[in-house]
Amino acid sequence: MSQLQVTLEEAAARAVAGGVPPEDLHPVYRALLDRRGEHAPASPGTAPSGASAGAGSPGELALITAQLTARALLVLAVTDHEGTRRLRVALAPQRITLEQSHGAGPVLLGHAALEALPERITALLDRAGIAPSVPRQEVGREEEALRLTDEQVASARESLARGVAPEVAFGSLDDLPVPLRDALTARRPRLAASLTLHDPRHRALAGPVSWSRLWVRGEQGLYRTDASDAPLGPVLPVGDGDVAGSLLAVIEEGVRFAAAATAGPTSGERR
Repeated sequence: MSQLQVTLEEAAARAVAGGVPPEDLHPVYRALLDRRGEHAPASPGTAPSGASAGAGSPGELALITAQLTARALLVLAVTDHEGTRRLRVALAPQRITLEQSHGAGPVLLGHAALEALPERITALLDRAGIAPSVPRQEVGREEEALRLTDEQVASARESLARGVAPEVAFGSLDDLPVPLRDALTARRPRLAASLTLHDPRHRALAGPVSWSRLWVRGEQGLYRTDASDAPLGPVLPVGDGDVAGSLLAVIEEGVRFAAAATAGPTSGERR
């Protein structure tokens, strides 16, 4: 498998220099560039400052373009005492592209068959302490979810605003159920996953659609929480199989969407 090591800024510059419209860049990558102070170029001839505008070889350009304009981008990140290791996958029905990184360093881009993805994911799950298990996405009942009260949320926010470490801020809350305290004060590796669907032509989606989930292992078990409008969403105790079950479901959805989004125009769109 051919690989390419670049910075995200350089990759974006090469893509735009190679003719990729800036609006086609996946929103996850646009957000990353914005946070680094390197905004996506305003026109195809403008590269992010400090980055090379050369498009590189045709093979490198094709690899960069496939990754940065992904229709369905799966992101996995494991955070432990050594920092955060990430795997970003541009899902596709057969041949995928992948980006690996550690912290804020350069990224490593490469191609792989879709069938090779489970092996890459397993390596990250092992680092997160997630044991190989039969996939089983758990559907939590409302009464099983663990939640902070409004008063506890306010107290935790006040502590965090003062710079108190999260595990201390949550651990000092009064009347916190033992499982919820275990989840919120866990110090073991955290696994975050997200899937963001991107349709720049707006044929299937009016705007990006995202799903995200976080798992953390406490002293008493594994817990998950989903992105929500709540300041601190509900926490659900789950088994290790919930991770594989969740990821299989979103990968299938992402591959289906990528196949549909990259297909030819519908009859109504043909001229």
